[in-house]
Amino acid sequence: MTFVWVMLGSFAGISAMVALNIFLRLGEPARLASLDEAIERLDIDAIGFSAGDGVLAEDGSAALVEESGGRRIGLLTAKGDEFVIRYIEPGLVRAARLSEDARLTLRLNDFTFPPYTMGLADAAQARLWADKLNAMQE
Repeated sequence: MTFVWVMLGSFAGISAMVALNIFLRLGEPARLASLDEAIERLDIDAIGFSAGDGVLAEDGSAALVEESGGRRIGLLTAKGDEFVIRYIEPGLVRAARLSEDARLTLRLNDFTFPPYTMGLADAAQARLWADKLNAMQE
């Protein structure tokens, strides 16, 4: 009989934790509301990041922001409920491929960062960013 009470208590405890996570929305993936939010996050991460042109993924899961002067590009990608930030400098890009539906797939020479695909709203804009990224190959 003790076993049944232990199992019921475990079930009730786990159910309460799941309900609390849903109520507090702790499992929602990270999303950027605007390009300004991406620029703010980059400035906080690298103090003095002077933002130039930028683009936000259609679903808000990623952003690319060029630093003024074109030395590097800040990349933010959603991983779970947080963002991963990389500063792309010449030599870090392995390939930037563009598909017909304005999806940009980026491969970096960084084994800790897997290939990432982001959907952009405009094919011309996607082509522009693919060209900028491919120019950073060495």
